[in-house]
Formats: sequence, C-alpha cells, structure tokens
Amino acid sequence: MPKYPSDVIPTCVECDKRNQTKVCTKCGVVFCKHYASSTDYRYCANCISDFAIKETIMEKVVEHERPDGTVTFSRKYQARHIMLQGTDWLFAAHKIEELDDAEIEATIEYHRANVGLLLDERQSRQHERYKKLAGIKVISVKHETQEDREKREAKELARATRKSRTKTKDVTVDSMVAALTQLAKGGLTKEQILELLAKGNKK
Repeated sequence: MPKYPSDVIPTCVECDKRNQTKVCTKCGVVFCKHYASSTDYRYCANCISDFAIKETIMEKVVEHERPDGTVTFSRKYQARHIMLQGTDWLFAAHKIEELDDAEIEATIEYHRANVGLLLDERQSRQHERYKKLAGIKVISVKHETQEDREKREAKELARATRKSRTKTKDVTVDSMVAALTQLAKGGLTKEQILELLAKGNKK
C-alpha cells in the first residue's frame, strides 16, 4: 500500500527550504526523507512499498544408531530460510542487472554502511529493552508438592485446634466469673461462696 495519497506532494516545507530532496529513480517524483521508503531510501515510499519477508524455520533431526538399531543420541538442527517477496523487490533485483562495475561497488558500500547503522540501532534498542526488563521484579512461584501440601494442611489444622481450645478456655473462665458475680449479688458472703466451691470440688 502507498505511504501517502497520490494528491500529496511528498516534500515537506522545511526540507524543501534546505534543499534536502532527491528524485525517485523509479517514478521521477521529488521527495524528502520523510516520504522516503523505509526499505530503500533511494526511492519514494510509494515505489518501494510492496515488499515482504517470508521466514520459514527448517528443522532436521540427526540420530546416531548402534549396530543393533538402538539410538545412542539424537540432535535437532534448526535453520532460518528467508525469502524476499513483492513486486518492488523484483524491480530492485532487475535494476541490479543494469548497473556497471563502478555502480555495483558503490551500491555495495552504500548498503554495507546502512547495514552497519541498522545493526547498531537494533543492538542499542535491545540494550534499552534489557534495561527496562532488568528493572521489573520477577516473583517466582513455588510449586507445591503433595508432601508440602499435606504438611501445610496439618499445620493449619493444628493452629485452628489451638485457637479453638483457647476460645473454649476463655468462655469457661468467663462463665465462672459470671456465676460468682450472680452469687454475690444474691446476698452470699465470701465465706459461703468458698464453701459452695469446696463442696463442688469434692463432688
């Protein structure tokens, strides 16, 4: 798809004032860097836009066998197969046939310099992403085994039992205090209350 409509002049005002424009060798339009193709800067964006990369991962497994047929070990190899597609790629490929020796050498150096800049930019961006990822705290999740789960459940059960016993003990003490208070309100003296408690303990 074209990067800009056909009724748009592919040159911005600032670049035109600074004379930072060039002529597309395919369609002849005058364009600036803001309307250049991101794939090949020698062309405008409309001329080099039908371009795609098809990547295929190829795998091969090599096995080494003993004389009896058993496999000693196996090794898997992977390779990337990259294919360039699109009508604009075909145009650029046919254009190479028309270059003379000097133009081929100059074009090779031109693209080699661009490749170096692209690789440096990619590495710089990777380092920036690594720095951002390094600042993210990763929480490791421990997978619980059957034995660990049984131990945890046993501890939780023991803890719940201790809480239940403590609560029952507190309720018993509170009930006894309430009963003694009622006896005192009923007019019994301290000696009579102690006598009743002694009789209860004997029973």
